[in-house]
Amino acid sequence: MKTIAIVTFCFDRERELVRCIKSVQAQQDAPPFVHYVFSERVEALKDTPDVAKRETLVNWVSITNPYNGEHSSPRMAKLRQAALEIIQEPYVCFLDDDNEILPNHLISLFNLIEAQQLDAVYSWRLLVYPDGSPFAGDYYPWNPNKNFAESLYRWCVKNELIRPGDSIVYDGPRNSDDPHNVATVDMNEWLFRTDSLRRLGFNPEFTEEELANQVGEDDKLLEKILRSDFRFECTQKATIRYYLGGVSNARANIN
Repeated sequence: MKTIAIVTFCFDRERELVRCIKSVQAQQDAPPFVHYVFSERVEALKDTPDVAKRETLVNWVSITNPYNGEHSSPRMAKLRQAALEIIQEPYVCFLDDDNEILPNHLISLFNLIEAQQLDAVYSWRLLVYPDGSPFAGDYYPWNPNKNFAESLYRWCVKNELIRPGDSIVYDGPRNSDDPHNVATVDMNEWLFRTDSLRRLGFNPEFTEEELANQVGEDDKLLEKILRSDFRFECTQKATIRYYLGGVSNARANIN
């Protein structure tokens, strides 16, 4: 069976988790999938009334998280690697508990990875604020330093990752040696062949400079991919609804 493992980590965002689960269940024409939720608080999550209504839609995995006090990037790299060693499905993707996938997400990724026999495929993402209103494409939301974020925004506009007035982020690598090159593929956007991702693995080692500049485990992974013979393409569809305000910053939070 060409089954997809959808891996979500959740600690205490029950309301967002319900929204996430509902988006997975709304997939149209999708191949078989299993939605895993990894948590240190499985029983507490399932005791929440809205989560309890959907308890049987998810495969729950109880974990002990020894990385809880670490910066989010190395912590998530270690958690993703641990999950990768547990799942058995031939395809895997990751969906953060505060994000959603649109109804055509899985089928558009799966059709492309199968048609071209690729190691991985990715989509674009539709940015929204916590209230669901669309991002205006008018700033760079992933660095808390205002001046540095403005320079990164200019680079993103020049290289058409961000387009003023457009809520889509057109992710994907860009051929540029500019130190402001922040092109990446968000972890939520990928669909991998599980064996292909295992061969690469996640890199949990980050310098202090990387942590200060909000380098993520997805950035590290893309570096590995670009240095290997990994075969990947983009669906050129925005099928992730990505909520600002997690690791990313709403405009009001940028100093």
